[in-house]
Amino acid sequence: MIKKFSKFVIVGVVNTLINLISLYILTDLFNIYYMFSAIFAFVLANTNSFVLNKIWTFNDFFKDSFFKKYTKFIIVSVITLIVNLSILYSLTEYLHFHYMISQIIAIAFSLWINFIGNLLWTFKK
Repeated sequence: MIKKFSKFVIVGVVNTLINLISLYILTDLFNIYYMFSAIFAFVLANTNSFVLNKIWTFNDFFKDSFFKKYTKFIIVSVITLIVNLSILYSLTEYLHFHYMISQIIAIAFSLWINFIGNLLWTFKK
């Protein structure tokens, strides 16, 4: 489990960079409301996460149906997204953190939900 979690964390770092860079570009350069930018950034990073985790972390490339796994992954992702957006919004709007700091904190919490959900359900052997 430690090896899988380590791989998951590496994939998570890549996805965090994709998420934060996308969030920044959409919000600051294209002037899109940060909550909408966060949804797009999350979907982009999570799609990358699914592919990398399926192939590398969980060694699941040729196992169960892609669509069956992806459906489970999307369900876990939606739950994770709800938690992520709740934390992002609360920290930004109520505690007046900068949206990028709020997103980093939200990702730190979301990581655990995402990992446990995908380990125990999506990519369960």
